[in-house]
Amino acid sequence: MLRYVSAEQLLAEPSAHRYLHVLILTALQDGASRLELRYTLDGVVPYYRLEERDWELAPPPPLVAEQLKETVRQVSRLVTPERPDTTVLVGPPEGRYEPLQAGWLTYELQGRWLDLRVYIDPREPFGVMRFDIEGASEFSSAAQAALRDYAEQLAALQDSISAPEETLP
Repeated sequence: MLRYVSAEQLLAEPSAHRYLHVLILTALQDGASRLELRYTLDGVVPYYRLEERDWELAPPPPLVAEQLKETVRQVSRLVTPERPDTTVLVGPPEGRYEPLQAGWLTYELQGRWLDLRVYIDPREPFGVMRFDIEGASEFSSAAQAALRDYAEQLAALQDSISAPEETLP
Protein backbone atom coordinates (compact mmCIF):
# COMPACT_ATOMS: atom_id res chain seq x y z
CA MET A 1 0.00 0.00 0.00
CA LEU A 2 1.15 3.50 -0.81
CA ARG A 3 -0.42 6.32 1.17
CA TYR A 4 -0.36 10.06 0.54
CA VAL A 5 -1.11 11.94 3.75
CA SER A 6 0.58 15.31 3.28
CA ALA A 7 3.38 17.01 1.43
CA GLU A 8 5.51 16.88 4.58
CA GLN A 9 5.06 13.11 4.78
CA LEU A 10 5.94 12.81 1.10
CA LEU A 11 9.17 14.79 1.60
CA ALA A 12 10.17 12.38 4.38
CA GLU A 13 9.76 9.31 2.12
CA PRO A 14 12.76 7.68 0.39
CA SER A 15 13.49 9.00 -3.11
CA ALA A 16 12.07 6.00 -5.00
CA HIS A 17 8.82 6.13 -3.00
CA ARG A 18 8.57 9.89 -3.59
CA TYR A 19 9.10 9.45 -7.34
CA LEU A 20 6.45 6.71 -7.50
CA HIS A 21 3.99 8.96 -5.62
CA VAL A 22 4.59 11.81 -8.07
CA LEU A 23 4.10 9.51 -11.08
CA ILE A 24 0.84 8.12 -9.70
CA LEU A 25 -0.45 11.54 -8.65
CA THR A 26 0.38 13.00 -12.07
CA ALA A 27 -1.42 10.13 -13.81
CA LEU A 28 -4.45 10.55 -11.54
CA GLN A 29 -4.52 14.31 -11.99
CA ASP A 30 -4.60 13.98 -15.77
CA GLY A 31 -7.03 11.05 -15.82
CA ALA A 32 -4.60 8.51 -17.30
CA SER A 33 -5.71 4.93 -17.84
CA ARG A 34 -2.22 3.38 -17.69
CA LEU A 35 1.21 4.18 -16.31
CA GLU A 36 4.30 2.37 -17.64
CA LEU A 37 7.96 2.37 -16.71
CA ARG A 38 10.00 0.97 -19.59
CA TYR A 39 13.58 -0.07 -18.91
CA THR A 40 16.08 0.68 -21.70
CA LEU A 41 19.84 0.96 -22.12
CA ASP A 42 19.52 4.62 -21.14
CA GLY A 43 17.56 4.01 -17.95
CA VAL A 44 13.86 4.14 -17.16
CA VAL A 45 11.41 5.90 -19.45
CA PRO A 46 8.02 6.56 -17.81
CA TYR A 47 4.86 6.98 -19.89
CA TYR A 48 1.22 7.37 -19.16
CA ARG A 49 -1.68 6.67 -21.47
CA LEU A 50 -4.27 9.38 -21.91
CA GLU A 51 -7.02 9.10 -24.51
CA GLU A 52 -5.25 6.20 -26.27
CA ARG A 53 -1.97 8.12 -26.63
CA ASP A 54 1.26 7.59 -24.69
CA TRP A 55 2.85 10.64 -23.10
CA GLU A 56 6.44 10.52 -21.89
CA LEU A 57 7.19 11.81 -18.41
CA ALA A 58 10.43 12.98 -16.77
CA PRO A 59 12.78 10.04 -16.11
CA PRO A 60 14.08 9.38 -12.62
CA PRO A 61 17.69 9.92 -11.60
CA PRO A 62 19.84 6.77 -12.07
CA LEU A 63 19.90 5.91 -8.34
CA VAL A 64 16.09 6.08 -8.12
CA ALA A 65 15.75 4.07 -11.35
CA GLU A 66 17.77 1.25 -9.78
CA GLN A 67 15.42 1.12 -6.78
CA LEU A 68 12.05 1.39 -8.54
CA LYS A 69 11.30 -2.29 -9.23
CA GLU A 70 12.09 -3.25 -5.66
CA THR A 71 10.05 -0.32 -4.34
CA VAL A 72 7.02 -1.36 -6.40
CA ARG A 73 7.44 -4.93 -5.16
CA GLN A 74 7.49 -3.69 -1.54
CA VAL A 75 4.32 -1.57 -1.79
CA SER A 76 2.30 -3.95 -3.99
CA ARG A 77 0.65 -7.29 -3.44
CA LEU A 78 2.11 -9.49 -6.16
CA VAL A 79 1.65 -13.05 -7.25
CA THR A 80 4.75 -14.63 -8.73
CA PRO A 81 3.74 -17.67 -10.72
CA GLU A 82 5.99 -20.68 -10.65
CA ARG A 83 8.40 -20.80 -13.54
CA PRO A 84 7.40 -23.64 -15.84
CA ASP A 85 10.01 -26.12 -16.97
CA THR A 86 10.63 -24.49 -20.36
CA THR A 87 13.56 -24.73 -22.71
CA VAL A 88 14.69 -21.37 -24.02
CA LEU A 89 15.68 -21.81 -27.66
CA VAL A 90 16.92 -18.28 -28.39
CA GLY A 91 19.14 -16.15 -26.19
CA PRO A 92 22.15 -16.69 -23.97
CA PRO A 93 23.01 -20.27 -22.97
CA GLU A 94 21.91 -19.60 -19.37
CA GLY A 95 18.63 -18.05 -20.54
CA ARG A 96 15.46 -18.97 -18.72
CA TYR A 97 11.80 -18.06 -18.91
CA GLU A 98 10.57 -15.60 -16.30
CA PRO A 99 6.77 -15.18 -16.01
CA LEU A 100 5.25 -11.78 -15.28
CA GLN A 101 4.58 -10.84 -11.70
CA ALA A 102 1.03 -9.53 -11.34
CA GLY A 103 -1.04 -8.05 -8.57
CA TRP A 104 -2.23 -4.69 -7.35
CA LEU A 105 -1.04 -1.58 -5.59
CA THR A 106 -3.53 0.09 -3.27
CA TYR A 107 -3.09 3.87 -3.30
CA GLU A 108 -4.68 5.99 -0.60
CA LEU A 109 -5.35 9.66 -1.26
CA GLN A 110 -7.37 11.80 1.17
CA GLY A 111 -8.84 8.75 2.86
CA ARG A 112 -10.04 7.18 -0.41
CA TRP A 113 -8.51 4.03 -1.83
CA LEU A 114 -7.76 3.14 -5.42
CA ASP A 115 -6.43 -0.22 -6.59
CA LEU A 116 -4.03 -0.11 -9.53
CA ARG A 117 -3.37 -3.39 -11.34
CA VAL A 118 0.38 -3.99 -11.46
CA TYR A 119 2.38 -6.10 -13.91
CA ILE A 120 6.16 -6.46 -13.60
CA ASP A 121 8.36 -8.04 -16.24
CA PRO A 122 11.13 -9.43 -14.02
CA ARG A 123 13.82 -9.59 -16.72
CA GLU A 124 16.87 -7.63 -15.65
CA PRO A 125 18.09 -5.10 -16.57
CA PHE A 126 15.22 -4.60 -19.03
CA GLY A 127 11.51 -5.17 -18.84
CA VAL A 128 8.54 -3.02 -18.01
CA MET A 129 6.30 -2.18 -15.08
CA ARG A 130 2.71 -1.40 -15.94
CA PHE A 131 -0.03 0.04 -13.76
CA ASP A 132 -3.60 -0.08 -15.08
CA ILE A 133 -5.78 2.64 -13.56
CA GLU A 134 -9.57 2.65 -13.50
CA GLY A 135 -11.47 5.67 -12.24
CA ALA A 136 -8.55 8.13 -12.23
CA SER A 137 -10.85 11.04 -13.01
CA GLU A 138 -12.54 10.61 -9.61
CA PHE A 139 -9.21 11.42 -7.95
CA SER A 140 -8.19 14.23 -10.31
CA SER A 141 -8.83 17.24 -8.04
CA ALA A 142 -7.37 15.53 -4.97
CA ALA A 143 -4.23 14.57 -6.92
CA GLN A 144 -3.91 18.10 -8.27
CA ALA A 145 -4.11 19.55 -4.74
CA ALA A 146 -1.55 17.02 -3.47
CA LEU A 147 0.89 17.88 -6.28
CA ARG A 148 0.41 21.61 -5.67
CA ASP A 149 1.10 21.20 -1.93
CA TYR A 150 4.17 19.08 -2.67
CA ALA A 151 5.50 21.68 -5.18
CA GLU A 152 5.01 24.45 -2.60
CA GLN A 153 6.88 22.42 0.05
CA LEU A 154 9.71 21.72 -2.40
CA ALA A 155 9.96 25.40 -3.32
CA ALA A 156 10.05 26.42 0.34
CA LEU A 157 12.71 23.81 1.05
CA GLN A 158 14.77 24.97 -1.93
CA ASP A 159 14.47 28.61 -0.80
CA SER A 160 15.63 27.74 2.71
CA ILE A 161 18.62 25.83 1.34
CA SER A 162 19.68 28.52 -1.12
CA ALA A 163 19.06 31.52 1.18
CA PRO A 164 22.33 33.19 2.14
CA GLU A 165 23.30 33.10 5.80
CA GLU A 166 22.75 36.38 7.59
CA THR A 167 25.96 37.86 8.88
CA LEU A 168 26.18 39.12 12.42
CA PRO A 169 27.03 42.84 12.89
